Amino acid sequence: MIFMEYVPPRRKFLNEHLVYDESQLDEIPGEFYLYYIRLTTEFLPPAFEMTVLFKKANKSIETLENCRKQCKIPKFVKDDINSGRAKLVLDYSTEGYWDIDWEWISNVLEINEDRIIWLTSTYNFAECSKDAESHYDVSLDNTSAEVRYNPLWERIVVQMCYEHVADIEKQINLIDSLHERPLMALTYNRRPHFHRIALLSKLHYHNELDNMIWSWGGFQPENEVGSDLWKKNIKDYSSSGHVLLDEKYNESYDIVLKSPEHSDEDLSINKAFDMNYSHIYDTYYQVITETNFQSPGIFLSEKSYKPFLSCQPFVLCGQTGTVNVLRLQGYDVYDTWINHEYDTIINDKERMSVLMKEISRLNSLSHEEWTKMLKEMLPTIKKNITHLLDSYDNKDVLTFNYEHLGILPYFSFRTGYIGNPNVNTNV
Repeated sequence: MIFMEYVPPRRKFLNEHLVYDESQLDEIPGEFYLYYIRLTTEFLPPAFEMTVLFKKANKSIETLENCRKQCKIPKFVKDDINSGRAKLVLDYSTEGYWDIDWEWISNVLEINEDRIIWLTSTYNFAECSKDAESHYDVSLDNTSAEVRYNPLWERIVVQMCYEHVADIEKQINLIDSLHERPLMALTYNRRPHFHRIALLSKLHYHNELDNMIWSWGGFQPENEVGSDLWKKNIKDYSSSGHVLLDEKYNESYDIVLKSPEHSDEDLSINKAFDMNYSHIYDTYYQVITETNFQSPGIFLSEKSYKPFLSCQPFVLCGQTGTVNVLRLQGYDVYDTWINHEYDTIINDKERMSVLMKEISRLNSLSHEEWTKMLKEMLPTIKKNITHLLDSYDNKDVLTFNYEHLGILPYFSFRTGYIGNPNVNTNV
């Protein structure tokens, strides 16, 4: 068994046999197959640490041996892959990294680079290349491996529907009844990133946070291993405020940076798989702060899909073109009511500024205007959650939740079930 307590059943992927464990090869003697290894983040068992993937990482002999122990592939499987009878699927679709050391990965696994299928959550990986003016060391596109986009987080959010049928129905009923909410917007910022600190600084400066439900993970000595690390984090982030902010925001940036944790939830727990509908019922829209803002590529995490499950419109603080990717994936991003002009702006500082103007405009609307506007959005809201459920039928998506939950939830505004094509829905 490889890195998992549970070995999922063999399945088809890209029209080939996908094998999670060498014992499954007995079921397909002599046939071509794909051998799967999941590389992932800290909340699931990793194959090897993400930091050793990067070209600038310190790679010692000891690190190499440790990685090989964790990524143990039977010799006969390696021989099958390198001889052309199989390929290796490396699944890093939990993240959207662009700086990949392909030679190192090939060396660790003892697999030829051109025998690898690399799954990523970077949507535009083919365009994610280093240009002359970029200070990022981009290498995602510079490989003989086969790189493929895997919309993992969309699938994960779909699976969260099972737990929240009643919550979604309640939210739709509140919208339909013109329910007035105590606050305007909702924004989550558990992990500190430059763009999140910058956005919170703007919101603080313009007195918008008092009208929002918001979280901030913060840098605090008690949350770090010793105060020296806390001081280093503060110093590192303090020197970068000017990149996204004008000078007038300096005081607010310093206040946010040194502020304690702010939330009514336990931020020591990763919230990727959680939905807090008490927050949703108390706000009209979401301000999404995606994982990346300035870096190459377009990465869509669960944050970009949760508003569809929340039945809320949104603005998005992320990389240029992130909102447009949602359009391309078939979602309605509420262009009739929300100005996503910021999403087209390449300059990071300007994009942040235009986004802030739209947030200020939306927060300036009266409660009466918002309740009426949400009701106008209701057909779009229903269309989006239906489209989210429909995405479950995409066969070429790999997820770490291998259990078949069967028929997807039924909602009163739908005409029937949407389910796995392999599941009998006539029940």
